[in-house]
Amino acid sequence: MNILSVNKFYWNKGGSEAVFFGEKELLENNGHTVIPFSMKSGNNLPSVYSEYFVENVDYDSRKLTDKLSAASKIIYSFDARNKIKLLLDANQIDIAHFHIFQHQISPSVFGPLRKRNIPIVLTLHDLKPMCPNYKMYVNGHTCEKCKGKRFYHCFLNSCTKGSRLNSLINTAEMYLHYALGYYQSVDKYIAVSHFFERKMIEFGFKREQISYIPNFIDIEEYPESPNDNNYVVYFGRLSYEKGVDTLIRAAQLCPDIPVVIIGTGPDEQMLKKIVEENNISNIEFTGYKQGSELKQLISNSSFTVLPSVVYENCPMGILESFALGKAVIGSAIGGIPELINPSVDGLTYTAGDSDGLAAQMQTLWENTNTRREMGREGRKKIAKDFTPKSHYTKLA
Repeated sequence: MNILSVNKFYWNKGGSEAVFFGEKELLENNGHTVIPFSMKSGNNLPSVYSEYFVENVDYDSRKLTDKLSAASKIIYSFDARNKIKLLLDANQIDIAHFHIFQHQISPSVFGPLRKRNIPIVLTLHDLKPMCPNYKMYVNGHTCEKCKGKRFYHCFLNSCTKGSRLNSLINTAEMYLHYALGYYQSVDKYIAVSHFFERKMIEFGFKREQISYIPNFIDIEEYPESPNDNNYVVYFGRLSYEKGVDTLIRAAQLCPDIPVVIIGTGPDEQMLKKIVEENNISNIEFTGYKQGSELKQLISNSSFTVLPSVVYENCPMGILESFALGKAVIGSAIGGIPELINPSVDGLTYTAGDSDGLAAQMQTLWENTNTRREMGREGRKKIAKDFTPKSHYTKLA
């Protein structure tokens, strides 16, 4: 089968891209041809199909002309539509599988696919079909005001980066895309968490239109580590939705627990400033790490923390931690509680509650044997429920 796989980034930017590339490899290993469609970037991995990739869109430019051009492409990208036509003319496609594509690519590509009767599958890495800012989080709290297609709340509350203009663009985008039937025309949605599956149904999508297929991880690439070098790890993007500030406040309450924060992001300097201004001496920022270096840092840790304050989906960080035999403390929000069995392979706490997080960190810190046993249980869970084989079986 020839599968068109669509994702706006063709490099390992984050967890969604890890799933995108992992699934691409999995399908190819099972005899399928995977043809990528993405956006041009100097960070991209090589691809023989890169000539069909859309032009890079600069959403950070301050020029008014650039902003207007970018806004029009968010709503409807003629470049993406024309490029996908060329790709389809040159290649036989049996099915199109979309990952994260909004804004830089846009649903303008659905039309050419529909004209050729190519089925469309969309994996829900985020909440975009229901929420203009795709997170259901604004002004420090979760928000579901757009339920019932009341997308105007995005503009009224400046939900997109606190900007009225950006929020207006995203509001118009949602109304137009629904008016054109884009999200209604998806043949199958893949929810990687039961939480996202339930949200889709709550927001009016048909139950039979959605399949639950969680993310997967190849445990053979994550050797179990007996190491426990007495430090705690957070690894991921440094942005407000990840709740790293909650972890910093919790670490301040646990001065005896060294905390290593791995990653970069828009809030990096702000988070470092919080640490500096409060004289918190038990936190270390390492910057961006990947590959074997990242795995080693996780392998040598005592346990990991996922302090998100938004509706997480099926975080790869939890799967990777479990695969390496590490217990996880996660906020009880979104799909996180589906992955962590409290007191068996990790602990949970109320999202945003630094006192609660500190208490759970102290519990695991003081019980070495308990956290190691939790890590072993987490690894067993991965080997049983989150394997490439089980993922492919459900996908096929």
